[in-house]
Amino acid sequence: MFRFFKKSGIFYTLGQEIPLPDRISLADKKSSDSLESGKNRLLCTMALFFGAFCVISVRLCALTVLNAPTEELIKPEESKTYALELKMNRADIVDRNGVLLATSLPSADLYVDAEKIKNPETIAAALAQTLPELEYKSLLKKLKSKKNFVYIKRGLTPKEQYEVNRLGFPQLNFQSAEMRIYPQGSLVSHIIGTTDVDNHGIAGIEKTFNARLSDQKEPVRLSLDIGIQDSVRSALIDSITKYQAEGAAAVLMNAKNGEIISMVSLPDYDPNNLKNAKKSHLFNTASLGVYEVGSIMKLFNTAIGLDLNKIKVSDKIDAGKPIIMAKHSIVEPEAKNRRELTIPEILIHSSNVGSAKIALAIGAEKQQEYLRRFGFFEAAHIELPEKGRPLLPVRWREVNTATVGYGYGVALTPVHVAAAAAAIVNGGIYNPPSLVSKRASDEIIGQRVISQKTSDIMRGMMRLVVTEGSGRKANVPGYEVGGKTGSAQKIVNGKYLENTLRTSFISAFPMDNPQYVLMVMLDAPKGIKETYNLNTAAWNAVPTAEKIIAAVAPQLGITPRPYEAKQAAPYVKALLNMR
Repeated sequence: MFRFFKKSGIFYTLGQEIPLPDRISLADKKSSDSLESGKNRLLCTMALFFGAFCVISVRLCALTVLNAPTEELIKPEESKTYALELKMNRADIVDRNGVLLATSLPSADLYVDAEKIKNPETIAAALAQTLPELEYKSLLKKLKSKKNFVYIKRGLTPKEQYEVNRLGFPQLNFQSAEMRIYPQGSLVSHIIGTTDVDNHGIAGIEKTFNARLSDQKEPVRLSLDIGIQDSVRSALIDSITKYQAEGAAAVLMNAKNGEIISMVSLPDYDPNNLKNAKKSHLFNTASLGVYEVGSIMKLFNTAIGLDLNKIKVSDKIDAGKPIIMAKHSIVEPEAKNRRELTIPEILIHSSNVGSAKIALAIGAEKQQEYLRRFGFFEAAHIELPEKGRPLLPVRWREVNTATVGYGYGVALTPVHVAAAAAAIVNGGIYNPPSLVSKRASDEIIGQRVISQKTSDIMRGMMRLVVTEGSGRKANVPGYEVGGKTGSAQKIVNGKYLENTLRTSFISAFPMDNPQYVLMVMLDAPKGIKETYNLNTAAWNAVPTAEKIIAAVAPQLGITPRPYEAKQAAPYVKALLNMR
C-alpha cells in the first residue's frame, strides 16, 4: 500500500529522495565567493606591507653600511655633546680661575586668585603637607583673603613644583622665575652676599654689582682663589676650636697690586639658607668690624719715624722709666724691656715706652698725615657695601699721639691693616685693596707712602720679629716670613674687658721680595694648657698664621728655599751689624 504526500505541487511516495531547493545552492555559492574575495584582499595587503618593509630595509642598509662615513671623516665637533644652555637674566660671579661662586637657575613662583577659591581649607591642608615649611594657618589666611593675586611661595624648585602640580587643584598657578644659587655655600658668604626674592642684590658683591649683574651677561670675575679660601677658612675654624675663640678673621692680599686672594670672617652663614642664619653671623668682621690692633701699630709708627728721619736704625731709646702725661702713665709691661733699647729691639720686643717716645718725636700733625696716607682716615676702597670706617680720636692731643704710637686710640678693620702693611713691604706704594681680578694689561696706580729705603729697613725688622721676637711660631721653613704681633683688650659697650683680648698678627712672605701679606685676627681666644694659659697673639694668632702660610704658599706658586737657622738675608745682616 503506497502513501502519497504533496510538496510544492509535486507528489512523492514514502521513502523517495526529495531534492534540495535551488535557493540553498545559491546561498552556498555566494558565501564561497565572499571568502575567496577576502583572501585575495589579505594577500594584496600583505604584499604591500612586504614591499614597504623591503624598501625600508634597502634604504637602511644603504645609509648604515654602504654610505657609512669612515672614522677619519667624522669631524671632532660632530662627535661632541653640548649641555643645554640656560639663559638667565642675572649674570654669574666666578673666582679668579673661573670657579662658579654664584649663578641663577630657573624656578617658579606659586600664586592663586583667592577670589576663585571655593575650598580653602582643603587646599591649605594639602599645601601644608606638600610644602612643610608653610604653615596651615598662614596659608588659610591667604586663601581666604579674596585678593585676585596672592603669592603662596616664591622660588619653588622643580621638584616642589611637580609635587604641587600633583595635587590637582586648578586654582594653583605658577609663573616663571629665577633662583640664585651659591655652589660654595658658606665659604664665600660674606663676600658674595645674597639677593632678595626679586633677585636684586642686598649684600656683598651681589649688591655692589647689582646693575652690572642684571644688565650684562659676562660674569663678574673676583680676585679670590676658592681653593686658598678653603685652606684659610679651615685653619681659622681649627684655631677657633682649639683656643675657644668667639670668632676670627683673615685677609690674604697680593702685596704688589692690592688684590685680595682670600678674605674670611667667622662665624659665617649659608646664603642658600638665609632664613636660618643668626643675625650676628651676618656681620663681616674682616671688612666691617673695626677694633684696636694693639702693637701692630708700632710697625707703622716705626716706619713713619724712619721715613721722617726722626730716628735711625742705630739709635737707642731709654725705655727704663714710664712716661707720665696728665693722668696717663705709659709703662713697659715686661721688666726685661725696661732698659735702653735699639730701634729694632723696640719692634722685636714690642716696647710701649720706646714706641710712645718715637710717636712724640714724630708729632701729632705728621702722625695724622702719614696715617691718612696709609688709608686709616676713611673706609677701605673695597668693592663691598659692608666696610667699616676707622675710629679716631675726637681731639688729637699729645697723649693721643703717644697711645696711637703703641696701639691704642685708633680702631681699624683687618682690610685696612693688610693694605697698609703691603705698602710697608712692597717698596712703599699704597694700593687700594680690591676684590675684583685685575687683568695683566691693567695699569697699577698706587700712591707712595714711604721711601724704598724705609721699606727695605722695615722688611728687615719684620723678619727679626719672626726669628727673634714674638712671631717665632710663624717661622715657616723656606718662606722667610716677617711680621708683627698685636694684642689689645676687647671693648664691649665702651668698656675694656679684663683678660679678654683680640689678638692679631700681620705677616708678609717671602721677605726678600714680599709677594703676599696676611692679616689674622682671633676674637677673645682663651689660654689653654699648651699655651701655659696665656692668650696673647704670640700663642694663638701667630701659630694660626703659620698654619695658613704653610698651606697656601705652595698653592700660590712660591717655591720654598733651603733654610738654615744661621743664615740671614742681606737686608737682615745690615740691621744686625747696626746693633
